[in-house]
Amino acid sequence: MTQQDWYLKQCNITQYVLRNTNVFKGEIAPHISDKIRLIVVAKQQPTQKIYLDILNAISLTQDQVLVLTPSQLIVPANDIKTVIWFIDVKPEESWQNPLTIQTASLDQLAKTPQQKRLLWQQLCQYENYFHPDRT
Repeated sequence: MTQQDWYLKQCNITQYVLRNTNVFKGEIAPHISDKIRLIVVAKQQPTQKIYLDILNAISLTQDQVLVLTPSQLIVPANDIKTVIWFIDVKPEESWQNPLTIQTASLDQLAKTPQQKRLLWQQLCQYENYFHPDRT
């Protein structure tokens, strides 16, 4: 016990331990606005051409996409009603959501026609979520 700890104990002051230090780093679950049509979970902001091509193909702007790191995704799966695309990130088992797409890295995706085809089929399946005003 440090001297500071001893003084606090003598003054009957309870010390708290911050369990999630990412709170101070800005890694907090952000508010998901109504304009967001796709949530991308990746270790870093995707910048590859294939990513921009995919957004263009499904007619989404970058303003309509929320990019999160895995540590920022702390909202329960049931609370999210938006399509979530995990890029080179394996979702936790508690993250069972029917609106989930999971792919390998974008570099690998660009080289594998079968994976691109599967992704395109999934994206087409969720078209109504990307553009709910089109019926």
